[in-house]
Formats: sequence, C-alpha cells, structure tokens
Amino acid sequence: MTTAISRRIPPQRLINALNPLVRVALESPLHAALDNALLVLHVYGRKTNRRFDIPIGYAAVQHRLITVTQHTWRVNLRGGADIDVTYRGHRHRMRADLDEDPTTVAADLRTIIDLLGAKAAERRLGLILHGRTPGLAELEDAVRAYHLSTVTLTPPTTDREPTHRTGTARKHDPAGR
Repeated sequence: MTTAISRRIPPQRLINALNPLVRVALESPLHAALDNALLVLHVYGRKTNRRFDIPIGYAAVQHRLITVTQHTWRVNLRGGADIDVTYRGHRHRMRADLDEDPTTVAADLRTIIDLLGAKAAERRLGLILHGRTPGLAELEDAVRAYHLSTVTLTPPTTDREPTHRTGTARKHDPAGR
C-alpha cells in the first residue's frame, strides 16, 4: 500500500542500544535537554508482569500529552491504565488511554501537525510529510499502513480504581528482586 506519508524510525537495534542512555538522561539533571520531545512510560505487561520503561516522543495538546507508536507493548494499555510517567525529570502518575481507531488517531496526528508545524511534527511523530500538510484521509491511510496508535496521557481521576499493576508500591530493582 502506498501512502502520501512515509514512516521514519531508526533501526530497532539502534533504538535498543540508545534507550538505556535516554532513560538515564530523562531521569537525571540532564533531562532539560530532552524534555520538550521525550518522556518515559513505565508500563507493566498484563500477562508477564514485566516492566517496560519506554522512552517515547510526545506532543503537549491542551491538558494532554499524546504519544504515537506502532509497537506491540501498547496492548498493555488497552482499556486504559494508570501508569507512572517520567516527565520533565520527575515521575508522575498519569492515566494512559490507548486509541487504535484510524479515524481518531488520524485526527490526533492532524492536531499535532497543526500545533507543531510540519517539520517539528515530522521529527516528533517519526513521519515524513513530503513538504506539505496531509489531509485527514491521507493521515488515516498512514495510520492503517503503519499500524499507528496514540496513547493519551492525562492526570488520573481520583474516583477511578487503577486497572493494572503499576509498580508504585515497589522500587525498581535492577537485580530483579
């Protein structure tokens, strides 16, 4: 399938090599250099209970942080989850809502492109827009072609019970204990 939009992401081996360094930087005093582009999602696997610490690009839209992904870890957020997020050097509790519907994901992408501008949105979203702002139909085609979804992060509500284990009761132990 050919679309008016291309996907640009680094090779997975490079991502795997750099992610530990990015995570350390985002949780250190050096975080300010990356704050406008990256945060870390701390997600537990529904079946494995394995913790994933995922550096990911985001866009701030009104009172929400929106991330775009095609990776399979996202399924752990289906139905929504209260998770920890390292944002601007600090860990925060946030509500993560996964959207896999091509129509609404395309609308979110269009909002981000309009907010950031095409060049900045290309870098933030990992898309190549070929020098123009695409229409919603083109964005929807790209969402389908590249299996994109969005994760929207908002402050959690106090009347909602956490839906998944989030790990706030235990500290990360690199030794796995």
